[in-house]
Amino acid sequence: MAARFDVLFAGQLLEGCDAATVRANLGRLFKADEATLEKLFSGKPQILKRDADEATARKYQQALEKAGARAELRPCNAAETAAAAAATAAPQSGLALAPAGTEVLAPEERAATAAPTVHAPTLDVAAVGERLAEPAPPAPPAPDTSHLTLGEAGEDIPGLAGPAPVAVNISASLALEPEGGDFSDCAPPPAPTPAIDLSHLELAAAGADVLEEQYRKRDTATAPDTSGLSLEESSRGD
Repeated sequence: MAARFDVLFAGQLLEGCDAATVRANLGRLFKADEATLEKLFSGKPQILKRDADEATARKYQQALEKAGARAELRPCNAAETAAAAAATAAPQSGLALAPAGTEVLAPEERAATAAPTVHAPTLDVAAVGERLAEPAPPAPPAPDTSHLTLGEAGEDIPGLAGPAPVAVNISASLALEPEGGDFSDCAPPPAPTPAIDLSHLELAAAGADVLEEQYRKRDTATAPDTSGLSLEESSRGD
């Protein structure tokens, strides 16, 4: 849904514009009388165009700025739009909606809020400057590092044990292969030939049908009938 806007004016002028000139310009622009102009320049936001599409709202803003007045475009919500529509459709009874933010009640009509009474018999007020909690224990002193020095980069640190060497005995189980060896003795033994009994099988004679009768595929295609065809001699000129 496209955005809808209200065009408002709160008596603000563009920089360099004279109040009397802008007042006269708005009087001609809206054909407004003095009472209406007093309301427009009262300092409170007045709605000049309600629930307009963006293009229409921009046209109003440009017309007001041309007259020297600073206009404000405020997005209107569905609730305000419905209220405006209801007010427009209602019979004219001499009543009008106040601008948004207007105080409805007079100061003498507002109910005063009594300050609550809080009872705290178990609480008391500490003296000024008194701590409300015990102070934290002091931090332990820093360790003494006066006897330590930095070594040069890459320097061995004396007394620092390195990883223990791992002893591996290869004299009894490993030996070097002579030059040109192919490590054939390391190859796995050949796999034994599987024992398959073929004594119950025999070879058929050459040309014998291997498949049984029901499994044989016979060529059942028949030659086409060409008895109605004949060859015609054709003469070719030199």
